[in-house]
Amino acid sequence: MYAFLSAVSDHSVPAAPQLTTLELYYYEDTVNPVAFHHPTLFAGSAPMLTRIVLWRVHVDWDQPWVASASNLTDLELAYHAEDVRPSWAQFSTILRSASVLQKLSLCQSGPSGEPPPWSIEPIPGDPADVNAPIQLVRVTDFILECDTRARFIGLLRKFYLPALKHLYLSPAGDFDDDDFRDIFRELTRPVSPVQEQPRSLASRLESLEISALPCEVECIETLYGELQNLRSLNLSLHYYDPFFLNIISTPCTLPGHGDIWLPRLVTLYVYGASGIALRRFVLQRKEAGVPLSSLYVDRYCELDDKDIDWLKENVSTFEFFEGSEEYHRFR
Repeated sequence: MYAFLSAVSDHSVPAAPQLTTLELYYYEDTVNPVAFHHPTLFAGSAPMLTRIVLWRVHVDWDQPWVASASNLTDLELAYHAEDVRPSWAQFSTILRSASVLQKLSLCQSGPSGEPPPWSIEPIPGDPADVNAPIQLVRVTDFILECDTRARFIGLLRKFYLPALKHLYLSPAGDFDDDDFRDIFRELTRPVSPVQEQPRSLASRLESLEISALPCEVECIETLYGELQNLRSLNLSLHYYDPFFLNIISTPCTLPGHGDIWLPRLVTLYVYGASGIALRRFVLQRKEAGVPLSSLYVDRYCELDDKDIDWLKENVSTFEFFEGSEEYHRFR
């Protein structure tokens, strides 16, 4: 990777006007990332980039191909040490310039530091509020993996995501119960931008995966109550009580939220479920008039041949998948 970065940042290398995709992956986590210098790639110019992926690879965050990538639709930053991440000002510039961005993935990366210091000094005489939430009006897919509660909540609050459809959240550090409660509250908190009806982030979602974020029954009920448009759920019973699967096929107890939880749910990815629980779930959803169409089951779930045959007869699509709980996210 060092040899590649050195080569494409050489003064003799011209701009890359036709480059549309740049994906750089450095998988070794034992090497000190400071060993990489902060290069300026392609003379700083690659104006047609639509996809940028940087895993453990850091660059000069001020160079134009990343700081003003106006054609960027897909940005993935992953596994950057604190001292090589962009500052909040640099990070904000990158996202505000990416006006057509559709997919954003931040896995143990993103801006350096933690809120509340995430702010920018206003420009004298400029009426624009440089510290207002970043308007990511076309982003439909958002993956967020953080190591602290402050970063989770800080990033969720710093973005305005009116088009968001698909959300993946995962912790990457030690969290306590209060941390989980606060994160769930942030997902269900009504946001009221100018001239719009207040809506929570969860109410916009069509698919959701929350990995390893166990929480109290009350928080899950509040979250499920907001997921009126959800069509696909990825649920791990390695972290959740079976209640969090069973409740989905029971009458909704929240006033004004319909007769059943997740009324539009048609696809379920599940880890750690038993055959008995899955058969009961599928049958109860069917009897409630909101049948499940597709069921994807972790190969290590406890299903016998009778369970498999029954499930295949009662859903349109039934499949096993094998691998870690990142299967759905990276499939």
